[in-house]
Amino acid sequence: MSDKTALYDASVLLHMDGFDDLERSNPEPNPFWNRARFEVAWALPEMAGLLKDGRISLQPMRLATREELLLFHDVSYIETIELFGNSGVAFSSRFGLDTPECPVFQDMHKYVSYPVGAVIDATLAVAEGRFKNAMSFIGGFHHAFESKATGFCYYNDCVIAIKKFKKLYPGKRVLYLDTDVHHGDGTQAAFYDDPEVLTISMHELSMSFFPGTGRPEEMGIGEGKGYSVNIPLPPLTDDGHFLWAFDDVVKPLWYSFKPDLVFWNVGADAHHGDPLADLMLTYSSYGILARKVLKMVNKGNGKLVAVGGGGYNPISAAIVWTAVLSVISGVDIPSEYPEDWIELCQSHGLTVPREDWIDGPTIMNDIHLPGIRRTVSESIEKIKKLVFPIHGL
Repeated sequence: MSDKTALYDASVLLHMDGFDDLERSNPEPNPFWNRARFEVAWALPEMAGLLKDGRISLQPMRLATREELLLFHDVSYIETIELFGNSGVAFSSRFGLDTPECPVFQDMHKYVSYPVGAVIDATLAVAEGRFKNAMSFIGGFHHAFESKATGFCYYNDCVIAIKKFKKLYPGKRVLYLDTDVHHGDGTQAAFYDDPEVLTISMHELSMSFFPGTGRPEEMGIGEGKGYSVNIPLPPLTDDGHFLWAFDDVVKPLWYSFKPDLVFWNVGADAHHGDPLADLMLTYSSYGILARKVLKMVNKGNGKLVAVGGGGYNPISAAIVWTAVLSVISGVDIPSEYPEDWIELCQSHGLTVPREDWIDGPTIMNDIHLPGIRRTVSESIEKIKKLVFPIHGL
């Protein structure tokens, strides 16, 4: 098996003009689909020198084929996205399109298809042993349903890649681990009755927080009962409580399930600097999490695919994804942020903190801690009661 990590080249998305068209047509920038976010995130590993190391192999993104998209999505939905991407006219409301979260813009169909092609290639390359693991910063569109765009997600690359893997390797077991701050509702729904795909989602759940799903009682149906696992966390959950839930729930289920492939939707939006969420993770906790995931993968058959997921503070998203890439590839990051990257951030009006890869935990008011601990404990105990017996735990 190769000792290299594949990284999929997001620069193709920066060479198109759709971001600029979207910026011109909307007074407020889209939190996900904007040039600053993509440019800042993609520049960091390159400017930090990671891509010069032979252990990381830069791979091209490609457009997904119609046949691949049809592994999950409805043909009418695909045709509508293609029409919009070519400035066509179609009925949008039934498909969740042309909303503030999922706007219609120039070359939209290409922007949403390239990540699917890349994540499929990443998954199959790892499955075939051409790379020890793989990562695509742009991926993890876990809210997209068969015929509906929502939550910045148009095509669900996670579902399509896993379905393609299962088609080529029937009977193989996939662990889909989702640590994005939002519940992976679209991916859960796609595999809700499938005992060969164990979906585990760790996410914030609070009043009016998107998408409003992801309770422990959502366990799957039929043969898939017990193979959809949700770990809801309260606002202000910090490193210690998050990792406690991971160790108490994810680890035993992982070892019991014995996956042939691990698909990790990282998500940088549980970081305390994210503007759209209320969890309090630090960069340090992402590094710990990446080392835990890598160790557990290596105890099995060593097959890992990671995708960036959400993250709406461009700086923290870039740092989290680069840190994860560093861990899974074994390539060290420099001690300080690159000066040219800092200047790039400043050119987009962004201020780079000077902690240099490590940020201290937010000091929590003691009044909140008992409630956080109680809520996290209740989630853990409920999962142990409802789900663990199905897995012989």
